Amino acid sequence: MFRVVKMEVFYPYPPEKVWKAIANRSSLAKWLMENDFEPCLGHKFCFQSQLPGLNEIIYCEVLKLREPHELAYSWQDNLMESPSIVTWKLTPVDGGTQLHLEHRGYQQDAIAINQPTRPTQSWQAQLTHQVLLSDRISESQQFGSILLNSYFSGKWEYLINHKLAEVLAQETQDNFALS
Repeated sequence: MFRVVKMEVFYPYPPEKVWKAIANRSSLAKWLMENDFEPCLGHKFCFQSQLPGLNEIIYCEVLKLREPHELAYSWQDNLMESPSIVTWKLTPVDGGTQLHLEHRGYQQDAIAINQPTRPTQSWQAQLTHQVLLSDRISESQQFGSILLNSYFSGKWEYLINHKLAEVLAQETQDNFALS
């Protein structure tokens, strides 16, 4: 079964400017995560999580690239059984760009609430177990990954509506100041 986050956001900037913010290593680091992204089909790259106390790497591969209109990449951390897919689509509209984000992932087995953790599990898996115990999150709604759960539980909304918007506005101000 799939779990999907879909978002549509308008930005008052041309697609090329929004593209730079989602497909440029330094811009991505400003609003999403540190990374070694290159806009090249088949390029394998990593995002480094910035969650306090959680040093996790997200392994990715560029699956689709149509500059400045569409970018898709796989997304998999160490607690995921199979990758999820992040797809960005940019559509030029009157006065700016309509950004469409879709993050699609398989619901994966979380540690059962009544199943004790094993010493061989990583600390992240044990933490997932503790989160399940303390929050009583339904297993049917849970991914096996703390990071993926955070993105599907509102982090994308915050990043797209606030952090990415701030980066776009700041880069516009910086470019204006240089003129």
